[in-house]
Amino acid sequence: MSKPKFKNPVVKWIDYRLPIFTFMDHELNHYPTPKNLNYFWNFGSLAGIALITMIITGIVLSMNYTAHVDHAFDSVERIMRDVNHGWLIRYIHMNASSFFFIVVFVHIFRGLYYGSYKAPRELLWILGVLILLLMMATAFMGYVLPWGQMSFWGATVITNLFSAVSFLLNVVFSSKLVIESLCGKRIAPLLAKVRLKL
Repeated sequence: MSKPKFKNPVVKWIDYRLPIFTFMDHELNHYPTPKNLNYFWNFGSLAGIALITMIITGIVLSMNYTAHVDHAFDSVERIMRDVNHGWLIRYIHMNASSFFFIVVFVHIFRGLYYGSYKAPRELLWILGVLILLLMMATAFMGYVLPWGQMSFWGATVITNLFSAVSFLLNVVFSSKLVIESLCGKRIAPLLAKVRLKL
């Protein structure tokens, strides 16, 4: 690509020392874009904006939060009532987290629709799934922080789900028919030795 010719001498002077105008020209005017580019491709950036919003508001909220089981709920009430614009910052944080998950799920749907999980992007898809799991774990921790009734029972339900996983693994590995149908008859005796105990 050839260097763009700028007429303004100030722009030329700045661009010679820091080629930001050349960079912008290449990105906005000469960068090739795919034919199927549409609004679905904006949702990754929207997730990034929501994440930055949550990080900033989360840092501000953490400056007034007390991380103690006896004082957590009271500190959230103090943020809502006594801290200047604390209610606004908390509601921005809460709505940004809801918006974040909506946008991320649309982003995942777009990836599924356009086949972004196919070769040669399998590793990128796997990393995205790992990021999704980390996001859900982080959201769970954030949901538990106020330590109210909703937080307590939400934590109870989510932690009880892990006991259901061990039960399902035991059912799957103890069923010889399932093992043989999934893995073939040669590997079934080996997997039967790995049977999980409750």
